[in-house]
Amino acid sequence: MSEVATIQQPGALAAPAVFTQTATATTRNLEAWASELTHAYAIAQTICGTSFVPQHFRGQPEECAAAILYGDTLGLAPMVAVRSIYVVHGTPALYAQAMHAIAISKGHEIERVYADEERVEFRARRRGQQAWQKVEWTIERAKRAKYTSNSKYQENPIGMLTEKCKAEAAKLVAPEALSGLNSVEEIELGDYDNTPLEQVAEAPAKPKRTITRKQQPAPALPPVVKEAPAPVEEPAETPEPDRLFDEITTAQLTKLNIILHEQGLMEREDKLTYLSNYLGRPITSSKELTKQEAHRLIDEHEMEAASR
Repeated sequence: MSEVATIQQPGALAAPAVFTQTATATTRNLEAWASELTHAYAIAQTICGTSFVPQHFRGQPEECAAAILYGDTLGLAPMVAVRSIYVVHGTPALYAQAMHAIAISKGHEIERVYADEERVEFRARRRGQQAWQKVEWTIERAKRAKYTSNSKYQENPIGMLTEKCKAEAAKLVAPEALSGLNSVEEIELGDYDNTPLEQVAEAPAKPKRTITRKQQPAPALPPVVKEAPAPVEEPAETPEPDRLFDEITTAQLTKLNIILHEQGLMEREDKLTYLSNYLGRPITSSKELTKQEAHRLIDEHEMEAASR
């Protein structure tokens, strides 16, 4: 007698053998995944308070554990995963360098063919294929996509265009290896965020509709005095996009000051000029930065420091 038949109750319908095996395999997979999550959380609790973890994961073991598990599906070691995955506007994304590394590790080929301050050209091909595909980014294309609002396009145009080519080439030849993730810059600038910033703020309340009923004349009663219609409330002004995010934290201000000192900026005016150029808008105080802007600046600095 089969195992399925042994556990049947009298008169019960027999479950198809294929269905039983599939359900059992699914359960085993879920149990294994839950076990991996437990271990990932233990690692996250240990490392998320250290300087080896980017600012946006510090003190957040749940987020850190999720990044570790996500990175495992991409073939990234835990410490590489937490430094390569960045959540922007609620969407996980990868730095271009990580996308490039994942594609290369899977046997695909990505090469830079030409580079100057106006144009960078790469070529890429999937593993096992003969034909190369061209990937090109120019300053004009970056302007049309509004990427040049990042001041680094003025400071290091070749480097920024190179990173754009790396990300696009990796997605072109290795989409399955990247699990559909986009680059950090694409998400930050709204290329793949379908929710307009204006919709993030709470919509202003609509004025209440007043229904006036026609009254029949009643000679025995004093005339009815109609109330003046309620004034129509003006819609609340939509806050500026930068103010839709949380304000910079005290810890970020401290870290930001250290970074500016490392850049050789000691005077207040020099620091504000640097921040204004980086953000592409005038800054009169470092407290005007949003939490997300500070995250981006700190993380970029840490990535650059780690690559030296």
